[in-house]
Amino acid sequence: MNQLAFSLKENRLNDLLSFPGIDENLLTMKKNALFGSAASSVAIAGMTILGWVLNLPTIVNYGFFLLALSVPMILVILFKKKHIEWFIFGAQMINLLTTMYFMLRLGGLLHSAGLMFTGISVLYMTINLQNVRITLMLFITYLFTLIFTASMQSALVPAPELFAWKNLLFFTVNCSWQAGFTLLLILNNINQKKKLAEVKQAEAVRLTELDELKTKFFTNITHEFRTPLTVILGMADLMKEQPQKWLNDGALKIKSNADRLLHLVNQMLDLSKLEAGAMTLHLQQGDMMAYLHYIVESFSSLAAGKNIRLEFLGENSPVVMDFDPEKILQIISNLVVNAIKFTPPGGKVEVSACRVKGNSSQLEIKVSDTGPGISPEMLPHVFDRFFRVETTTGADAGGTGLGLALVREMAKLIGGSIDVQSRPGSGSTFMLVIPVTNKAAIVAMEHPNPSENDLIPVDHDTSGKTTGKRKTTANADLPVLLIVEDSSDVTEYLQELTGKYYQVITASNGREGLEKALSAVPDIILSDVMMPEMDGISMLDALKNDFRTSHIPVVMLTAKADIQSKLHGLERGADAYISKPFNRDELLLQLRNLLRLRSRLQQRYAGMGPLTPVEDKGTAIEDKFMLKVRNLLEMYLDDDRFGINELCSELGMSRAQLYRKFKSLTNKTVNEYIRSFRLHKARELLISSELNVSEVAYETGFKNLSHFSRVFTEEFGRNPSEISK
Repeated sequence: MNQLAFSLKENRLNDLLSFPGIDENLLTMKKNALFGSAASSVAIAGMTILGWVLNLPTIVNYGFFLLALSVPMILVILFKKKHIEWFIFGAQMINLLTTMYFMLRLGGLLHSAGLMFTGISVLYMTINLQNVRITLMLFITYLFTLIFTASMQSALVPAPELFAWKNLLFFTVNCSWQAGFTLLLILNNINQKKKLAEVKQAEAVRLTELDELKTKFFTNITHEFRTPLTVILGMADLMKEQPQKWLNDGALKIKSNADRLLHLVNQMLDLSKLEAGAMTLHLQQGDMMAYLHYIVESFSSLAAGKNIRLEFLGENSPVVMDFDPEKILQIISNLVVNAIKFTPPGGKVEVSACRVKGNSSQLEIKVSDTGPGISPEMLPHVFDRFFRVETTTGADAGGTGLGLALVREMAKLIGGSIDVQSRPGSGSTFMLVIPVTNKAAIVAMEHPNPSENDLIPVDHDTSGKTTGKRKTTANADLPVLLIVEDSSDVTEYLQELTGKYYQVITASNGREGLEKALSAVPDIILSDVMMPEMDGISMLDALKNDFRTSHIPVVMLTAKADIQSKLHGLERGADAYISKPFNRDELLLQLRNLLRLRSRLQQRYAGMGPLTPVEDKGTAIEDKFMLKVRNLLEMYLDDDRFGINELCSELGMSRAQLYRKFKSLTNKTVNEYIRSFRLHKARELLISSELNVSEVAYETGFKNLSHFSRVFTEEFGRNPSEISK
């Protein structure tokens, strides 16, 4: 509470002493000078009152003179903007000469009631002025007054009003207040240094945070550039190799992704122009309701593609007002695209516009969604440059962190303001308030619908978000590849690259990818890192820590090309890390090599020998899984009814999941592995025990002796009777 009160007083003092353009040094000097003058005035007032009580008219006159001198000095400190140090210097010079005069009147140094200490306080006051010349000149003047007064001592007569005990008392009082004044100045100086250290520390923290934000921004902008470049370069190659198939579609995709790159560049340039004050308004009068309606309508196909209801609610009558069509377009487009991006399928985005109640000179435009909302700690920062909102699930929704910063700056440019209200789980509402004026020229807007080139480039194509079924044209014997990528253009390009060699399944985000990985158990996964709902790293964590999918090789395909991002992904269990834009031969080779490396796992787990521990996180979890399977088979070794269904129940896996995992780890079916395990146990018993062939067969779950002999001979090339002998 005390800290808050002190902070409020400090702020009021700053407001009192500040003026437009004042720097921190001048403000500090003014505060210190005001503090010193106030403290000195209090001490002089006390001395004057004491002089009046003791009937010392000379001391009283001296005190009144100094108090009168302090008034203009305080006014100068409060209201003077430049060169206040020289006004203070003049006042202190008068102070020293006046003090010398009164010391002479009282009878010299030894009979001056301690007025000599006033000069010391003047010298201490110069610390605040931070001016060497002023300090030296006042110091020389003070020395002169002392030497001159001392040289005149023999010619002076002590004032009759100043008895010895009064002189001694005033010496003590003046020495004491001088010591107290010195203490206050020292404490104030210490406090100033502490504040300066705190300011420097806060500035260092601010610069560090800004540095981190810039680093994130460049990482994000790299991602935003690399993804379209991947499509552009990939489509250019496909058009060159298969012109009849890809000439038209490839050209459209290249154009679409080039527009995205151009939009990103324009965003950065616009923000720089706004901050530099170089962007101008081009106002015209028109019907704002009609213009807003057509902007919203232009995003109807994007909303429909995501199964989102997009509505516009405006006033029934036209609202003719001044506005800059380009600026309004950019603001509303950014807000609507963000709302659609964060709203899940089946949700709703509503844009409304009406005059502010009780103030018809303002128009309020609201953009509301039914998305996950924004957490309270993120809410104050949504309009900060480089800041990117994460959903309540913690997933990054992508973007550069420039859109909302640009919206705020443009709102200021058109004389408006923007705010946001949100609660986690209840969606968000952005509120833009702009002035309603009618000063610009009236322009007939024959085609108020903005052209496609004016709109924010967004992905209207939902074809990339497939149902997760394998492509019917693929050979069923080919390995299954799951592609997890939020860009439908990149997904289509990857499908074209890999369709000859894999059965391809696709997912549009990490959450969908995880669900399809668990249900289909693919042979290999190719995933982007930065995706909505769940990013690639979170999906990777879930996959590698679930024994149903821990064996699946995962290739991270991302625009985060820095070494820290690569190391982070590899540490979390990624089997390979490829940067966008990528070389397609390198990508195909990585996928092929990872599938070849899987043969080492198959050799390790297909045999029935002991599992030697190895220092590998991925292998360790598979060892644990296979040991659990072996322990279950050992437990039910003599139960001929224990088969794949019972094993699935014990492991908590579906038949398809268990089949895919076993095929991947051992290159055997589950039934083949169970039979092989029983046969190896039978062989051990035949060698190490006194049991006969029939007893061994029953002990290992074979109830048909002839069937046991046949499969045993197929497994080991010798019949059980020969091994028993």
